[in-house]
Amino acid sequence: MNVVVVISGGMTETLQAAPLIATLAVATGSPVVVACPPTAGDMARDLAGVVEVITVPALGNRGHPLGLARLWRQLRRRRVDIAMLCTDAAAVRTAVYVSGVPRRIGCAGGVSERLLSDSVPCRAGENRTLAWLGLLGPLGMDPIPAAAHFSPGAASSAVAEQLLLSNGVGDGRLLVAIAPANGFSDEPVTAWAPERYAHLANRLASRHGAGVILLGDAGDRAAVDAMCIDLAAETVDLCGELNLATTAAVLARCDLLIAADTPLLHLSAAVDTPSVGLFGPTDGRRRAPAGREHRVVQALPDEHGAATLARIRVDDVLAGIESAL
Repeated sequence: MNVVVVISGGMTETLQAAPLIATLAVATGSPVVVACPPTAGDMARDLAGVVEVITVPALGNRGHPLGLARLWRQLRRRRVDIAMLCTDAAAVRTAVYVSGVPRRIGCAGGVSERLLSDSVPCRAGENRTLAWLGLLGPLGMDPIPAAAHFSPGAASSAVAEQLLLSNGVGDGRLLVAIAPANGFSDEPVTAWAPERYAHLANRLASRHGAGVILLGDAGDRAAVDAMCIDLAAETVDLCGELNLATTAAVLARCDLLIAADTPLLHLSAAVDTPSVGLFGPTDGRRRAPAGREHRVVQALPDEHGAATLARIRVDDVLAGIESAL
């Protein structure tokens, strides 16, 4: 059975599809080909169950539909039996349809639904990981996700272990990772105020003896520096120092991650580390990691209907953290 999982968006969407990919590989006994945007390509190659990654720029958040000719060519060349569509974009559905894939399974909805061979009802507001696992139904497969689905690799794991030991936080204390900015996102992320992250870290240190690990890519440096102004907690600043695989290995050794709507929330879930995600104005019901071990702190709308992260208090996040620990 030749199966391709087609994902549009970015790293967050690709990681949200990871449980589907891992479960498909286990259920079929065959590894899966993934088509995703280039920004997620390197990470997708390390997902459990992936045998090959097709990178298609047009699948990205800023991709042009005409670029989907590459997807069409790749699918025709591989003689794909089944395409699982983790997208409702009409242009992507069209490219898969005209490529001649016999079974095209996706969420119901939109005029282009008729281009699917199997449309699966997906509830409004449903978590996308769970909705995409539901695409297994037409294949007669049980939508129970496989276990941890990202492996940082032995080399990255060794580097992470040495980093924590050399910084004096590998002694078994509670370790909380904080990603205060974009966290490897290929799109700008609405951020919580740096001073609120700092006050939260200080309270975690004083109440729980937590060590704090700061994570992010090089573009997050300004937010981390602003956070450090108010930090009193013992902190290991790794922002901009690690690639994605080593970041995953560090997350695997942490007890919790706190971040806004960034790919690191899903990377944390992929290495079995609980998270507390801050959402506003994006919808945490759909975009947060699935599972009871992951908490969502959702900003409530103001009198004008705007639900910004500024409406989330430190106490709100602390309550979510303490229920997760």
